[in-house]
Amino acid sequence: MPTLLNDWCAFCEGRTYFDKSHFLALFKVHSSLAEITEALSYFPQADNLVSRVNEVIQAGTLEDKLYLCPTIESSDFELMQKAKLWLQAQASFCKSLGDDELYGICQRAKLLYVSKDQFNDYDKLDIPSNWILELVGDQVRDCRLLKTEQEYALFEALYGVAADYYLAWYMGQPLINLDFDFRSYFEFWCLGGIGYLSEDKFFICRK
Repeated sequence: MPTLLNDWCAFCEGRTYFDKSHFLALFKVHSSLAEITEALSYFPQADNLVSRVNEVIQAGTLEDKLYLCPTIESSDFELMQKAKLWLQAQASFCKSLGDDELYGICQRAKLLYVSKDQFNDYDKLDIPSNWILELVGDQVRDCRLLKTEQEYALFEALYGVAADYYLAWYMGQPLINLDFDFRSYFEFWCLGGIGYLSEDKFFICRK
């Protein structure tokens, strides 16, 4: 019986064509190390890619979930420390691009732990957190090494793991020629962290 991995291999080998959205669930359906290794064998730095994708898969669970959710437990202090490092990574990136406005916002933002209920609709608001996401996304698109249909489909599949762009970029970083500390985000995510940056605060809670 055909599987999504079979479709993926045929697509990567040029034997057939699929829209990239066809592979959104690739690493959720085929999440064993052997399957991840086979799926990523078509790309340069495959070993590094395999290590990162497997690392993320092992850090979470799909049980009764639509997307991968982190399972590592931590104290609030540990979560806030990881949040601080993630905010610093965003600040450094904005500074490197000469975006003084966003750099200043990151620098002066105070970390504040809040309940999950207070996070409703933050991702839809016009706030600095989303400005930085767009800025990073534009740079990632410009700095992808291959710019092939297969690479675009791969990043779609990586996004499909947790519906999280930063996590997808962490997994796919070997194919991105960009100096950005995506690992600080992965470590924050591993502890269940969610963060939104306003004009003067970095709001933190757990998934």
